[in-house]
Amino acid sequence: MPRFQSYISISSNLDSGGQKDVLLVFPGKFKAPDPQVPLALLHIAASLRQDGFNVRILDMRLEDYRQINVGNPVFVGISCMSGLQIKYALEFAKFVRAQNPSCPLVWGGVHPTLLPEQTAKNDFVDIVVRGEGELIVKDLAVALALNRPLEDVAGITYTVNGLIRSNPDGKVIDLDAILIALPYDLLQMDKYPSFKSGRFHIQTSRGCPHRCGFCYNSIFNKNHWRGKSAKRVLDEIEFILKKYPHIKIIDPIDDNVFVDESRVKEICAGLLERNLNVHWRANCRFDYLSTYDKDFLELLEKAGCVELDFGGESGSNRLQQLICKDVTADEMLRSVENLRRWAPSIEPYVSWMSGLPGETDEDLEDTFNLMDRMRDVNLKTQHYGIFVYTPFPSTVMQYLPSEFVPPQSLEDWGNVEVFHFNPPWHSKAQIEKLHTISAVTRLAFYPEARIRERSISYKFAYGIMNRIEKYRWCHRNFSFPIELKIADALAKRFKGFL
Repeated sequence: MPRFQSYISISSNLDSGGQKDVLLVFPGKFKAPDPQVPLALLHIAASLRQDGFNVRILDMRLEDYRQINVGNPVFVGISCMSGLQIKYALEFAKFVRAQNPSCPLVWGGVHPTLLPEQTAKNDFVDIVVRGEGELIVKDLAVALALNRPLEDVAGITYTVNGLIRSNPDGKVIDLDAILIALPYDLLQMDKYPSFKSGRFHIQTSRGCPHRCGFCYNSIFNKNHWRGKSAKRVLDEIEFILKKYPHIKIIDPIDDNVFVDESRVKEICAGLLERNLNVHWRANCRFDYLSTYDKDFLELLEKAGCVELDFGGESGSNRLQQLICKDVTADEMLRSVENLRRWAPSIEPYVSWMSGLPGETDEDLEDTFNLMDRMRDVNLKTQHYGIFVYTPFPSTVMQYLPSEFVPPQSLEDWGNVEVFHFNPPWHSKAQIEKLHTISAVTRLAFYPEARIRERSISYKFAYGIMNRIEKYRWCHRNFSFPIELKIADALAKRFKGFL
């Protein structure tokens, strides 16, 4: 029998009005700065509600979980990515087990999907939902509530008589079938800074067809992409603007909005035809943008696009080939130039990485110089910063050296600090330099539009640090970062200064 049924007896019956509650959890540190709306949980909640389940959502960043009553739900669902989210998820799972030992703990999200068997081995994991959860969770909830066999539920991994069993993959949902009116009432929307500032997250597509070696898409979405129809996207935006009139910018969380250029054209045309007066941003690729013509870019601008976000990754062609990014420095420069010429109000935002295996100081200098050249070509180019590369589970990074031993358990993955990873293939001195570069670039370049959404005290502190780190960048001086150490100490004391 499944592991959790060794200590659970489910007597509920949906048809007779029995147990129908579900608790969904977004793990994180209580009072963490700048929490984003957990859109994925809203999708799951909407799906469960359609089948008659009563859903609660706990966002651990906004509520102290120690003050809640778990109750007796059909199951507790926990969604997480690799890193510290797992640590907080396990903390909550232990809390649930102490309050209600008979409650099944169901894990889903990116990390459990990438490593389902390893995740299922943990004592505080009863069932893993792999991939998209909307359809799988509906079947699972009914099976648990009616005490039906789990082998009939597609898309899950669980333990049976001490052995890990993985059922066949579940079906993917028709994106146009997802409810437009998601259950936002389950969240304290006014506690999310981006929402209060007028920024609203949506999802118009899932997946990406490209082969970047560091990306989860190769496993999670199997390098496939699919999008909502243009009409469905427009209907959703129109609904949001009517429901929340203060919204000023629509912010898709898609990995790659522009895979289908004709769909984007339809969306832009629809925004203009419906007179939906709103700004928007989206993720794009430099190899796409470098080929876009004047008419298309002018259409984007006219339809309200104010920002395009890119992964630049590295200025070194050798490292670009290593990570299978399939983007060149020439394409990056041509892209920002195209925006300057044909859509000057659209700002390009670029993220970079460092610390890749085999990276040299010359490779870093190539990145630094390319970043400066892009600003020279288009003064509106914004850089999010240079982030130290962190290897994620089951990505296709075949080049990782033997010095890296991936975590062997769910708990170990919970101790990986995604934004403060120490790549073991570099020396301690180089690792310290990489982290200094990361902090310097984040403080020197972090987009002003994002800073405006933060508190007054944050803006004041950032203003001081911004001037110091811009000086460091201009002189390529990354030694003795005493001001960064002081800022880090303040961050830990005052919960998220940086």
